[in-house]
Amino acid sequence: MRELTVLGTCDAWPEAGRAASGLVLERVQAMEPTEDLREVFEPHPLPGSHEIGTFRLEGSPLPHHVPHAGVRLTAPGLTVAYSGDAGGDHALGELAAEADLFIAGATLQGAATDPHPLSAAEAGRWAARAEVRRLLLTHFWPDTDRGRSVTEAAAAYDGEILAAAEGLVIPL
Repeated sequence: MRELTVLGTCDAWPEAGRAASGLVLERVQAMEPTEDLREVFEPHPLPGSHEIGTFRLEGSPLPHHVPHAGVRLTAPGLTVAYSGDAGGDHALGELAAEADLFIAGATLQGAATDPHPLSAAEAGRWAARAEVRRLLLTHFWPDTDRGRSVTEAAAAYDGEILAAAEGLVIPL
């Protein structure tokens, strides 16, 4: 059985730009200075499309305060789409279209609006519009009532909705 395990806190970064760096490999390299990670990993620029074995990785530019790409990963019989910390855009609908699992940043709740991070209600609307099979809400502010986020998303989307939490295991 294939499964996805959620790692980390699933929280949004409280400081603007802290998680926005495109230098992920360099940051991990700083934690493993004795190993050259480029000998282990082959980085691929995003946005862009890449074939990796039986996987197809497509990165699409999405609206955010800094350059940002959402990711669509397709393998035989499975599609997972991840919005990252993006706002709504027609490209978000294309990215998530008919995904088995749509992982959507849902930072905001209630009437709060921002053109860049999605609210839980907006994530639900995009999930419904894209006809995804399941919706996983993530990128919460600390102390966010995740149950409220699920309820707000469910107002627009009638499929299965999960709230990310560290250690959550999702059968794919």
